[in-house]
Amino acid sequence: MPRKKKEESVAWPKVTKGSHLTVYTHENGKTTLEWDNEALSRDVQAALDSVTEVKPKATRKKKVKEN
Repeated sequence: MPRKKKEESVAWPKVTKGSHLTVYTHENGKTTLEWDNEALSRDVQAALDSVTEVKPKATRKKKVKEN
């Protein structure tokens, strides 16, 4: 007779961790979110900096009239 597999115990809540958000999924289906505000602020600032890079203005040289 084949042996029965032991049921694996599932640790609750299940945790999914991202760079600035951690999601906890509980056995009853409830989901809890935990934000890391500092990491979120850094990610947003880095994104803004990447698209709003300050470029130096081109300067025109004035022509000097010779007499």
